Amino acid sequence: MSLYTLPPCRALDTRTTGAPFTGTLGADIVDSGCGAPSTAQAYVLNATVVPQASSHGYLTLWTQNAAQPGTANLNDPNGVTTGNMAVVPTNNGWIDAYFLGTGYLVIDLFGYFAP
Repeated sequence: MSLYTLPPCRALDTRTTGAPFTGTLGADIVDSGCGAPSTAQAYVLNATVVPQASSHGYLTLWTQNAAQPGTANLNDPNGVTTGNMAVVPTNNGWIDAYFLGTGYLVIDLFGYFAP
């Protein structure tokens, strides 16, 4: 696969969709308007968690409809806004996110891997 860079683009911002989330959330990256094609097999992104109040936890990102991995992409032990870069595989243009805590999720896309 080759790495294709994109201008930074906000693919998801749950602060604009209403209530904070906890648990699992699907993110449609390919239809976000950021320019990643349906042939993308992994996304290069920055995920930021904006926790509510003193909520703290961890964020895991993975391929949609696959088993959730037992590792985290981001840890937020102090209940403060925290971001981290991740390369997340995809098989359908979507990824899944799990946040143990309550907060908002912001995903900025920077590139993708494709054949």
